[in-house]
Amino acid sequence: MGFNVWTIFHSEASLGWGGQEIRILNESLGMKARGHRVIIIAQDDSLILEKARLAGLDALSVSFRKKDYPKTVLSLVRSIKKYRPDIVNTHSSRDSWLLTLASRLSKKRPAVIRTRHISTPVSVGFASSLIYRRLPDKIVTTAEAIREALIERNGVDPGKVVSIPTGIDTAAFDPGRGLAGIRQEIGAGPDTPVVGMVSVLRSWKGHEYFIEAARFVAERFPLARFVITGDGPRKGAISEAIASSGLGARFHLLGHRDDVPNILSSLDIFVQPSYANEGVPQSVLQAMAMGVPVVATDLKPFKEIVKDRETGLLAPVKDPQALADRISEILADARLSERLSKNARALALKSFSIESMLDRTEELYSGLLSSRSVAAPENAGTKTHSE
Repeated sequence: MGFNVWTIFHSEASLGWGGQEIRILNESLGMKARGHRVIIIAQDDSLILEKARLAGLDALSVSFRKKDYPKTVLSLVRSIKKYRPDIVNTHSSRDSWLLTLASRLSKKRPAVIRTRHISTPVSVGFASSLIYRRLPDKIVTTAEAIREALIERNGVDPGKVVSIPTGIDTAAFDPGRGLAGIRQEIGAGPDTPVVGMVSVLRSWKGHEYFIEAARFVAERFPLARFVITGDGPRKGAISEAIASSGLGARFHLLGHRDDVPNILSSLDIFVQPSYANEGVPQSVLQAMAMGVPVVATDLKPFKEIVKDRETGLLAPVKDPQALADRISEILADARLSERLSKNARALALKSFSIESMLDRTEELYSGLLSSRSVAAPENAGTKTHSE
């Protein structure tokens, strides 16, 4: 199928770096590779602006500080006039309000899409009704559970909101690549059980429950090693919890790492003990693509990918003993581990590749622009590309 070439704005008010920002960057790079022009709009001191420029994407620096709102809206109106985007895709609250307002004030009037990445309930007040039900042309969610909540709780028209789960690079996350791994780094032998997490260090990710579960697992598997990879605002508290766990050198806090496939290649089990706010986590999909058995909590978005006893094991939230029981069950049963690994990788390859995400995104954009009778950008002519 061929599509016109579009100019796409992606905006993000967040200063930090996590799954949401990674998806924006990867989606933008993928759309650029397909021939579209993508421009990232973010604050001057944000990590996504820095990483977008390093990756070779066009990027505009604006202020999302409250004191600068009027100036920012005028600046955005000028940017819309200059770059003539077909699509404006917003991702957080402040940038959604400012970009949507600028889009409505501009003569170009690009199509506005609001992406909702997390499952935190959206308030039912007047302001939320405007920014979700009335102002955007479409809403994208990263999980079907988030879509259902917007429809049921917030009254969003079902035809206005679509779920497009985050896609992963299945070539990068391939267990057949023969990666060196981290076992030597953490003092683990080839047969030593290694259980780990890869996650931004935020409260709702449940790191403390994993640390407590590790204590129970270590009682049954005294040689096991435990790993947490990531950085974030809870680093100090998590470091203290590890120090107090009594696991000593068996527990490793690796900090932020860019070699995630390398880390996953050394894990026997991947754990995701989150208790709130999640969509479909990229880290879980990455582990599945690497053929690493997953133990996750039974949050509704997680159930979309972790089918209990088919593609992983589920445990109740905030229950370290149940988490430990699931981890121990896999460590003790090689056949179960192999079956979960095989099924998880098959699902990731079939339904959650980055190409699948980009295909669905292009289809959404195309349908939306066609329905609004918006022509392709002037500089695109009749140029198309094919997958």
